[in-house]
Amino acid sequence: MFLLDSNDDRLVKSISSALQQKNFFHTLDLDKKHFFSLNFNIIKNEMEIGSSHKKKKISLPTSINTIISTINNLFIDYEIEVNGAKFFPLRQSLEFKNKQTYLGNIHFIIFSNLLLNHDTGSNKVELYKSIWPLDKEYQVNKLDTHLTNLKKHLKEKLNFNFIFSTNLGSIYFSIN
Repeated sequence: MFLLDSNDDRLVKSISSALQQKNFFHTLDLDKKHFFSLNFNIIKNEMEIGSSHKKKKISLPTSINTIISTINNLFIDYEIEVNGAKFFPLRQSLEFKNKQTYLGNIHFIIFSNLLLNHDTGSNKVELYKSIWPLDKEYQVNKLDTHLTNLKKHLKEKLNFNFIFSTNLGSIYFSIN
């Protein structure tokens, strides 16, 4: 999950719409937790894409494919250290002891959410709604099954111990 920001609201909403179609998990809400902030600024005939530590300018007019390619080139190697593993949000993957595994969309949402909220915990109902927004009823077993499957997946593919606990309707990811 990354934050999209810009000096042009229409531009960032347009880019957000295109990124949603390509399954890039991001937010426009400054109050939501995120791994990094991605800024888009128009300067004369160029668009500057970047963060506080990496930037690139592309000529205008441009295509959404060029924008996505630029984002990937800048941030595909962005990693977060988690209990000795490396988590790559844009790749939706986790690397541990020279092994790597891809996280499907549901597992990626769960892992990202628990990582972003490891200090306060993730509300189970809110997490459920973020994964299955069209479900009319909350099904506890559905989320619990996916948590268990994620834990098994990480153990089988990487020998990574994904340790989490539940308390008063919140899930906590144990991070060293």
